[in-house]
Amino acid sequence: MEAFRGLFYVEGEFRERYVLVEDGVIRKVSLDPDGSHVTPIPGHILPGGVDMHVHFRDPGEEKKEDFRTGSTAAALGGTTTVFDMPNNVIPVRDERTFNLKKDAISGKSYVDFGLYQLASEQLIDSATGEKIFLGKSTGGILTDLEKCVWSGKVKVVHSELQECLERNALHPRNLFEHDASRPIECELSGIERVAEYLTENVHIAHVTNVRALSLAKAFGFTTEVTPHHLLLNTSMEIGSFGKVNPPLRKKTVQEELLYNLDLGKVDVISSDHAPHTREEKSEFSTSPSGIPGVETRVPLVLALFKKGNISLAGMVSLLMENPARICRVNKGYIAAGYDADFISVDFNDSRKIRGEDLHSRAGWTPFEGYEGIFPKEVYLRGELLAQEGEIVGDRRGAFLDGKAK
Repeated sequence: MEAFRGLFYVEGEFRERYVLVEDGVIRKVSLDPDGSHVTPIPGHILPGGVDMHVHFRDPGEEKKEDFRTGSTAAALGGTTTVFDMPNNVIPVRDERTFNLKKDAISGKSYVDFGLYQLASEQLIDSATGEKIFLGKSTGGILTDLEKCVWSGKVKVVHSELQECLERNALHPRNLFEHDASRPIECELSGIERVAEYLTENVHIAHVTNVRALSLAKAFGFTTEVTPHHLLLNTSMEIGSFGKVNPPLRKKTVQEELLYNLDLGKVDVISSDHAPHTREEKSEFSTSPSGIPGVETRVPLVLALFKKGNISLAGMVSLLMENPARICRVNKGYIAAGYDADFISVDFNDSRKIRGEDLHSRAGWTPFEGYEGIFPKEVYLRGELLAQEGEIVGDRRGAFLDGKAK
């Protein structure tokens, strides 16, 4: 048994404690090391981040990202668990395509990971849950809700409704026109449509506005926002590097979403990490939608906490506790029975985010120049994984089998 000593986030506040770990799992949180070897951890210690919405592009689009580069970025940004989406070049619809993907990424990941399946006529026991596309985005996939079968696991919904998108279709040349081509009404229509078919374990992804948050909560759904919808808007001079689906909204909508971050309407902050190369992003009209964000998600929100935009308990709930609970994994808490995933943070040590310093294969970020607080140390299941911005551990990320959920 190993004992870690430090200022841990336990039961809603930072407390000086010993955390006793055996076989990668927390056995006890104590005032006493119980005779175990003690390893001190500096700074304020939070649970490892849980990002329930990433696109690591692997297999099939490794020029954009693979599980080695994506998980490196995750770890160095303080995220120790990711859940990867199924809209790959070969869409993950059945056991065969699921196993093809699982085999292709085996041994590549620095962080623990789960895999979603596309909602379809087949259920995959090992999947984290089902992904529903009500409108076409990257990959052009659409879900026929009438033909799907459902598990009791999470159902993650891209809620822009295709009929609405077709009514508003444009050939956008800038962020304003992209917003107009995929208006808020399409999100609202999608939430209403999925509510006709599903009522339990529905999770509305990347909500861009307060109206959609309120509607989703009225149906009892959980909700997710992203740092880019919280912090970026159509008035910013970022061009195609801000092109994403659902789109960035105007400044007043973005600011209202940020104001509501800590008011109980948002359950999760995910990155929707969706990298593309600089070359693909060079021309707005032909640029694919999607931005990288797995490495900046936690640092940006830590900076928001430091500025007073979110409470400590709210931050931990949205970044760690709630996504782990929704995806049904023993992560997100520093408590007995949970995996010993920790990040240590110095809240006084913030730095400017620069694309050239990040580790996604994309090599760019729309958050250039924003303040971020990056972790000093990162532990995965009780072993040091990253320290002072460098990976120091092995690629021992484990597949989180959905069968146990």
